[in-house]
Amino acid sequence: MKNKHLMYPLLLLFYSSFARSQVPLVLTPEQLQTDFARFQTALQEAHPAPYRYTPKGTFDSLMVATRARLNRPMSQQEFYQVMTPLLVALRDGHIKWIVAGRDQHYPFHPDTLFPLKLYFLQDKAWVVGSYDTGTIPPGAEVGAINGQPMAAIIERLLAQGTFADGKTLNGKYEDLNHFFSGYYATFVGAPATFDLTYCYADTDTTVRIAPVTFEAIKKYEGTLRIVSQNARLSFEDSTKTALLTIRRFWTEGDEPSYKKFLAQAFREIETRKCTALILDLRDNEGGEEKYGIKLYRYLAQRPFRYYDRISVRQKKALSFPAYTPKLYRMLRGLVVKKQGDGYVFTAQRGLKIRKPERHAFAGKLYVLLNGGSFSVTTEFAARVHADRRGTFIGQETSGAYEGDNSGIFAITQLPHSKIDLGVPLFGFYMANLPADLEKGQGIRPDHPVIPSIEDVLMGRDPAMQYVRQLISNQ
Repeated sequence: MKNKHLMYPLLLLFYSSFARSQVPLVLTPEQLQTDFARFQTALQEAHPAPYRYTPKGTFDSLMVATRARLNRPMSQQEFYQVMTPLLVALRDGHIKWIVAGRDQHYPFHPDTLFPLKLYFLQDKAWVVGSYDTGTIPPGAEVGAINGQPMAAIIERLLAQGTFADGKTLNGKYEDLNHFFSGYYATFVGAPATFDLTYCYADTDTTVRIAPVTFEAIKKYEGTLRIVSQNARLSFEDSTKTALLTIRRFWTEGDEPSYKKFLAQAFREIETRKCTALILDLRDNEGGEEKYGIKLYRYLAQRPFRYYDRISVRQKKALSFPAYTPKLYRMLRGLVVKKQGDGYVFTAQRGLKIRKPERHAFAGKLYVLLNGGSFSVTTEFAARVHADRRGTFIGQETSGAYEGDNSGIFAITQLPHSKIDLGVPLFGFYMANLPADLEKGQGIRPDHPVIPSIEDVLMGRDPAMQYVRQLISNQ
């Protein structure tokens, strides 16, 4: 499973095998160096492509500079901050860097968090909600927090974001939209009060507001969460258009079989003689590779190969304490093969030529994407885009066009700081990519549509409006 955020509850099941002793208030330089050495070894032995987007010389120099900084006592948070640029330099949105026993997005200061939910565009931020009973009006533009301009805060936090493959940025903005309070507490500060300067109705105002707890944020987010079916199909008969929405590429609980759902959906699309299909994959952070491959078989017009190769760092067992799936450990000798100067994983259905399904849709395909489209979703979109099968509307994905590092993970806990490092073991490379592909780019829309603050506040969906108009004009 590849999902960046929602996979973490599953990883918690694995962490229980590691020690959970109390972290010292101050970590000694010797302890910091020991933890750094574990971090370095984990990347060297497990990560399939640490130099995929950052040249080896550049990354190695950053490692040397970071290690040199660990020459004084530090708190757990200071160590977390010092090491984060290394995670960012990997340009790997799947990497895990989680304080043991804490929420991955709110690792520090859970009782003194920024109390407002914000929406970000470029170097601006607007209030869209409050985690307490505050009186800041929705739609107010935030100018500064505790005297620091909002643009400078955004620039600082984007530099710490890891939810991005390659050169993509939209995933980092999505993280700020959802978890700004956690980012601020971790990388800026957790003061007893916040002096907020904002502009509303052309009037500038400065107020002092109190922090909130992590529990208050969870309660607020819970009230916004809408429980709905993961995969949904509807029809717009006036334009002979089908709308297929898929929020994640896995099923859970008592949800219907994904395989059966797709079979029924595309039979109905065929029966209704639809000439256009809108596929909404916004905020779909991924899931299981086989789900993306299966969906494309219902859209492909000719036999295809999904992946070009799946790289792994080595074939032998890891030298450091780490969790890896038992089945992989048992079969590693059979499914990992030497290829050239490296190794590849061979037991994946996407490496073989696949044929379209019997009821594959042959009409016009329109795909909606945004910064929350990641991992398996980006892989699927890359196959569609590279094969020129559809038209894309929305925003660039947070996943990289050429592939990602994901699949299964080696999970180790740094012995003294008690920070869990999860390193993806597989490097996925998509097949038959365009020759003019820019290194590190995501799937870029043919028709960019970015929601404004007014769209967000009014609950409007400009991308959906745009694609419907596009179909009507055909």
